[in-house]
Amino acid sequence: MPILARPPRILSETDRATGTLPVAIRGGPALAARVGGLPGVAVVAEAAEAAVLIAEAPVPEAEAPVLVLAEGPAALTALRLGARGVVSPDAAPAMLEAALRAVARGLSVLPPPALVGLTGRAVAEPPGALTPREREVLDLLAAGASNKAIAHALGLSFHTAKAHVAVVLEKLGARSRADAVARAVRAGLVPL
Repeated sequence: MPILARPPRILSETDRATGTLPVAIRGGPALAARVGGLPGVAVVAEAAEAAVLIAEAPVPEAEAPVLVLAEGPAALTALRLGARGVVSPDAAPAMLEAALRAVARGLSVLPPPALVGLTGRAVAEPPGALTPREREVLDLLAAGASNKAIAHALGLSFHTAKAHVAVVLEKLGARSRADAVARAVRAGLVPL
């Protein structure tokens, strides 16, 4: 039985028509609050009602596709036990929502280190390593944020945000914002 920070929402026909994603939770109140705060996501009580089940540990024989928050050996264990996707417990909200939607559509979500563990081959890194701030900018670019929105979200001036975007494009060898996101997806830096 899930532990919920608040009562689950009952999905209405309007929710279904607008693409609200029903998600069941197996984890503590912090996870419930985090998932419940995502836009376009509704927490439901039972896995049978959910498009995706998000958990802090593997859930064998779940009634919905499972996305597990784990890293390292725990991520590989979750995948071997049937999880459809794995993301870092520290994943940004945009990445978490994208992973939930991908798993709901039948896709697998795997962080690059898990690919190395499964295939034995390293994932190609982009030419220039991104700083943590540039990774935040890239996540916002992948979510479709404008330079103004990036500046606001990160507490930067417009010109500083624009400079960060330019550096991200340069390091990824991209000619446009869309090209940067596509290259980042191929490199495993952002989920599809």
